[in-house]
Amino acid sequence: MGNYGLLGQGGAFKANLLDLRQRRQDVIAANVANADTPGYKAKRVNFEEEMLRAFPPPDQLAMARTSGKHIPIAFGTPVAAEVQAVETSIPKGDKNSVDLEQEMARQTANQLLYNYATQSLNGQINNLRMMIDGRAR
Repeated sequence: MGNYGLLGQGGAFKANLLDLRQRRQDVIAANVANADTPGYKAKRVNFEEEMLRAFPPPDQLAMARTSGKHIPIAFGTPVAAEVQAVETSIPKGDKNSVDLEQEMARQTANQLLYNYATQSLNGQINNLRMMIDGRAR
């Protein structure tokens, strides 16, 4: 399984995704904490575009899939996320660009996606445990 350990490329991808989701959660929490700080510029973590670039287009895949459950492409290197300051269209006298409602919505969405990735990785770990123990599904 190469450099990816027992969980292989799929596990490495999911671990990278969890790291990125956690980083996004940290940035959102910092934005919420600074919602009343004059002059504070809200920040965003955008990694979805990088994730898409990490994979070749579907029509350029070199391997064949014999089952719909197979991972369609190999995960290469971990994807990094860049933290960027953003401006808001809401005029505030203190020049703070945090929109608390938007931040709370982003936090909720990110938490749901983090939970999904965690469940997926846990399922992969449980399958590995069953194989090690010799149990059938």
